[in-house]
Amino acid sequence: MGRKGKKKSQEESASTTGSSSRPEQQPPQPQQQQRGPPQPLPQHGERASGTAGSSTGIGRGRSRGRGDGRGRDVGRGEGDGRWRGEGRGIGGGVGRGAGDGRKERELGESLQRTSLGDQGVSTVAPESGQSYRQEQGRGGRGRGAGQEQRTERPPHLYQAQPPQQIPRVPTSPPQETSKASKPSPRPTPAAMPMREPPRQAVVAPPRKIQGSGMSLPIPVRKNPLKAGTKGRPIEVETNMISINFGPKFNTNAIHYDVDFKPDKPKFLLKLAYEAARKKYFPNRFPAYDGKKNLFSANDLPFGNEMSCDITVFDPERQQERNVKVTIKKVNTIDLSWLRNVQPGIVERDQLGMQVLDVILRCGAAARSVTVGRNLFQQPKGQVVSLSGGLELWVGAFQSAVLGWKPLLNIDVAHKGFPTAQNIIELMKELAGGGGGGGGGRYRQERPREIGPEDIERAKYDIEKFLKGLKVVYEIPGLPTSRRTQRVNGLVECAQNYKFKLDDGKETTVFEYYRTSRNYTLRFPRMPCLWVGSRERSVCYPAELCTLAPGQVLTRKMDETQTSKMIREAATSTEERKRKIINAFNNMNYNNDPSVKEFGLSIGGGLEKVAARVLDPPDILYQNASRPVQVRKGVWRADKFLNPAHLPEYSWTILNLNERFVRERDIYQLHDELCRVGKVYGMEIGAAKTPFCNLNARNFRDIVNFFEKQKEQQIRLVIVIVPDSGNTYSKVKQVAELRVGCLTQCVKSRTISRLSEATVGNILLKINSKLNGINHTFITRTKPRVLLEPCMIVGADVTHPSPDAMDIPSIAAVAASHDPRVFKFSIEIRLQPPREEIILDLEEIIRIQLRIFHRKTGYIPRKIIFYRDGVSEGQFSMVMNNELRAIQRACQSMQKDGGYKPPITFLVVQKRHHVRLFPTSPQNSDDWHKNKNVQAGTVVDTKITHPSHIDFYLVSHASIQGTARPTKYRCLWDDSDMSEDEIEELTYYLCHMFSRCTRSVSYPTPTYYAHLAAFRARALTQEVNINLNNLSEEQRTKLTLNEKILENPMFFV
Repeated sequence: MGRKGKKKSQEESASTTGSSSRPEQQPPQPQQQQRGPPQPLPQHGERASGTAGSSTGIGRGRSRGRGDGRGRDVGRGEGDGRWRGEGRGIGGGVGRGAGDGRKERELGESLQRTSLGDQGVSTVAPESGQSYRQEQGRGGRGRGAGQEQRTERPPHLYQAQPPQQIPRVPTSPPQETSKASKPSPRPTPAAMPMREPPRQAVVAPPRKIQGSGMSLPIPVRKNPLKAGTKGRPIEVETNMISINFGPKFNTNAIHYDVDFKPDKPKFLLKLAYEAARKKYFPNRFPAYDGKKNLFSANDLPFGNEMSCDITVFDPERQQERNVKVTIKKVNTIDLSWLRNVQPGIVERDQLGMQVLDVILRCGAAARSVTVGRNLFQQPKGQVVSLSGGLELWVGAFQSAVLGWKPLLNIDVAHKGFPTAQNIIELMKELAGGGGGGGGGRYRQERPREIGPEDIERAKYDIEKFLKGLKVVYEIPGLPTSRRTQRVNGLVECAQNYKFKLDDGKETTVFEYYRTSRNYTLRFPRMPCLWVGSRERSVCYPAELCTLAPGQVLTRKMDETQTSKMIREAATSTEERKRKIINAFNNMNYNNDPSVKEFGLSIGGGLEKVAARVLDPPDILYQNASRPVQVRKGVWRADKFLNPAHLPEYSWTILNLNERFVRERDIYQLHDELCRVGKVYGMEIGAAKTPFCNLNARNFRDIVNFFEKQKEQQIRLVIVIVPDSGNTYSKVKQVAELRVGCLTQCVKSRTISRLSEATVGNILLKINSKLNGINHTFITRTKPRVLLEPCMIVGADVTHPSPDAMDIPSIAAVAASHDPRVFKFSIEIRLQPPREEIILDLEEIIRIQLRIFHRKTGYIPRKIIFYRDGVSEGQFSMVMNNELRAIQRACQSMQKDGGYKPPITFLVVQKRHHVRLFPTSPQNSDDWHKNKNVQAGTVVDTKITHPSHIDFYLVSHASIQGTARPTKYRCLWDDSDMSEDEIEELTYYLCHMFSRCTRSVSYPTPTYYAHLAAFRARALTQEVNINLNNLSEEQRTKLTLNEKILENPMFFV
């Protein structure tokens, strides 16, 4: 405000102090209002001097709050452009009440300004506001020098729309109008409820999930078969290969249903079908998917239906079995459109592409182990061991995809398969001393012979590994004894386990083989395997059993196995291209009889497509005159834009791994945090000493430690945890659920190899957790959509491993609440296992809208929603449930349901097999190393959908191996964003991840949703969850401490 405005405000305040009533004042006319020259706005978190607890806002109308003390804030005036250069503010308030009198807006779209007396607080909206209410008014006398305290958002950061486009809401009650006068139109948005609900809301009763019937149209390109234009044009190769439809291409596929009786075991079905084909139509080669579907280029020679009895040999039981095969005609499928794909194809593409996929894969699938769309064959020569009983198989991924024409996507696939070895050797390996190098918790420090005692200690892990797998049993020298059985579990050792013979006599397994089978067991003290039907007690000695090869293991691999497989799979682009071409040649498509029967051919080399390299944003740190440039997806950190501070003795270090971490290393960590923190602009005082050393297994000591830190008002605890184990989860459960104390965990191995870069990365997390801001975009490179109030949301649902059905799935949502798109709030929910739809999304979005409004003073004008983890088959179900939940949440924020912000709903897909390869050194940032495409490379033509809005984006610089682009699919967009705007926004958001100074592989809100889900998993680790009452379990076992919620970015 200008000086005259301040003086007038003080006079009004002084003239009314102590009066119990006050006549309503009329707001001055805009043309009469006097202002001084505009003053610069305080930066984030900065305080500006005030006077005697009074301030002048703009607008008309007021509401009051009363308390014990004295003091007054007067809000009046109109259009104070210093607080905001756009929009006419209408609103204000008079608040009488020092002490702790707080008035919050019922509705408003403006920045709040707080005026504090010695012991009084009241809130005024300088631009607009609907009404105020006083929630508290107690204690103290508040006449004295005061301050004006800025809220978190500098208002000038939102600047896209001209003043007249900003919706405003009247703050005074509507005036009575005569019948002759026409009431003014109701502005929008209308009253948004502002009372904060409990931060961790109880899970709402699950809404009935809508089916997958498509009722919401997927947006299409404004110009079909055309795409974005921003960026430097280049050309890249992909692992797509053209599918050629020659003159003999058959434009129809006859669909048949195949039925078997009995329909188990499944491996016999392929044998039975092939035997029936050879017998009844040996010169025809229909495409069979190995289950129920058969597609033929022409009618098969038996009319509409045929049944036959087939005899096949069962290699597991070593006997012949009879199977009844029935083949019935279903319908005819049109494939003619595949030759010339036209825009606007929505429904029929799915069925036609499924038929095409079966035609292309049926030949290779018949001679491979299939895992989803991956095809594996048993490796020849030297095999890579992953330890823990697994070995690495390298196979091929194959899928027919619809781009601007049908294409074949080929890629390399890797998976761990159980090693086909003798069960005794497997037991030794799982117990920690086998040839695979060990891998379990029982691994020995030095290799030695593993005995029965070691096997007994590891019995639980061995049984868990073997359960459900098939073993081949055979007595040496007796081939007729060969059997294949499924393992149910382990029983006692051969010399102790007893069973009854047919004549009723009881004997042990060891004696039975010595006397009846003329075979002396070499390992009588090793456990036996319980196999076959659970209704029978059939047991085999472990030494006579070998794991059957090529068995698919659905369990999750441990950290050691996963890291080994990642190292083996990480190859340069040249090596990956070579493997892809080899896989294509091994498939031998053009000689496959089914492919030839349909008149198809595959080839022409890897498809080349047009691409563009988007310009990265310039990064803003504290020095606004010197923005930092991003080069090759990386930039050099400067002083934080808004550094947090840790005063002296406000933090400490807890060591939970005293055996392996030296005291001098802890003090080095302390000194480096203080020194490097100063480089980043953080003022970090000396920590509270002496540092504490505790045993990680003593849970009660950890609880007592954190409760003591809370009493001493410690803001942050650095916790040194072991490299493995559940200590991390214990710490987070105590600190974030029970006590309410911020923590930063550091692994022991990190302490032992401390560097300035490592310390810098730790400080990136600490500054974010302490409500600081590391960096943002500079305004001139900011995407247009971020120049107005816009809430960016990331969402994901994580599931337990397939073998853990007693553990809930976790839904996590992260939403921005500041104009710089740096600060996010998270909501986490427990869900039934394997449930992909976010059941409580409506309530989650309501909470996030209130937080956005409270933090910024605005309600979002747009919502950008990035949804991770959704496959194409789930698109319509997600649309019908989650998009509608977002819309309902927005409408519920107004009494008349008039708040309907535009929503852009994007699906983020990382689990695909498309790869991009540069064609020249100019298009690669690491041509002499991995030969990856440049960060910012986007492809939205040729290999994308012909009419829907989707694109592939490589937003990061890969450290090792071939960079995987992330695929984005737009399922809804009523904000009318162009392809260029969506692509640029997505790429820019990949630069806002608080943990590092490099762009990441997918947008920051989605990354934060992953971190939130990971944190929820840690908070519930080893906690019994009742799946029948998840709402109560959420409330009692996953409610964050209120103190933690004062730091919304605690989860980074």
